[in-house]
Amino acid sequence: MTKQETTFALNTPVTDLYIDAPIAPAQPEVRERTRPVFTGLEDHTISLEEAGDLTRNYRMDAGKGAIKGGFFGRAAIEQVLSQEGAVGIRYYYAKENNGRPVMIMVGVDEHGKDMVNGFIAERSIPCPPFCGGLNPLNS
Repeated sequence: MTKQETTFALNTPVTDLYIDAPIAPAQPEVRERTRPVFTGLEDHTISLEEAGDLTRNYRMDAGKGAIKGGFFGRAAIEQVLSQEGAVGIRYYYAKENNGRPVMIMVGVDEHGKDMVNGFIAERSIPCPPFCGGLNPLNS
């Protein structure tokens, strides 16, 4: 039998060395996720005690005089969230040229993508000095 005349069935051991073995199926095509990742209804609940513990951990590492947090006004938050397709907000830590830390907010769509072509809120008002009084989150 010549190699042109030889046939074989899949899952049958190949005994003729002149025959190419079946090729394994190609890896599945990688596709961008289309199912929503975020809904805007995720539960971010935390007790004041746990939040105080977490912020205390940060303050202990950051040292005296470090920025503890920041304030964004309602209008900025609503402007980020009112964009078509926004289901939430992502924040980024940032730093001014003078070294002062700030936060940046951007809308996030249901696929978890930053809405970078929309409204981006920047430069939160720092705590300190604008901390709103002592509480478990900042003292």
